[in-house]
Amino acid sequence: MKLVFSLIRNGNLKPIFEGISTRLYSNINFIGLEVTPAELKNIDSKLDIIIRLYENSDINALKEELRHRRLVSEKIPNCYVATTKNNDTVYRQWLFMHTQNERIADYFGSIFPKLKKDEALIEGVFTHPDYRGLRIMPNAVYEILTQKHYKHLTRVIAFVEENNRASLKGFNRIGFKPYMVRQERWLFFKRKVSFGSITSEGQKSYINLALVILNKT
Repeated sequence: MKLVFSLIRNGNLKPIFEGISTRLYSNINFIGLEVTPAELKNIDSKLDIIIRLYENSDINALKEELRHRRLVSEKIPNCYVATTKNNDTVYRQWLFMHTQNERIADYFGSIFPKLKKDEALIEGVFTHPDYRGLRIMPNAVYEILTQKHYKHLTRVIAFVEENNRASLKGFNRIGFKPYMVRQERWLFFKRKVSFGSITSEGQKSYINLALVILNKT
């Protein structure tokens, strides 16, 4: 409700209408992706970036208006940003660990599987609109996951909306593969979440999509 009132005060009604429309009736599929650290591939971005933890000065630095504002206020570790050498923030993401399982469930509901001790979840990926197309996201994900305090991880997962080609492309570049499908069904403001194994047809669809995108870049 705080977010809704804030949007109204700023005259930004489009997200409200979109949110209402989605929650009245929609079927949304998300592709669950996974990778082991040994499978990670380093993809250099076209811009030199520096990885650091999120700071209060990063609020709205990505020109994303109120996107993820509430998640920021929850202060669930760990939120990372990528900056230029001039400290301009160009990218942000969270890397959740198993110790945050309860907080993740309290915030997101039942949309993520429970993390095991050696697993992590990537969420809230967002690149500054002026810096897209520079391969910042795959480079940043790699740099974050290969920090020495994450060497114990044996598996990292992420969920991407099936039509989000930019994120699918970025994750595919560094070695993530599909393993699960999450379907969210909204009907009159009630959400039903279900998980299913990736089918051979689903995996083929994802791989074909990734190849098409990569061949165009």
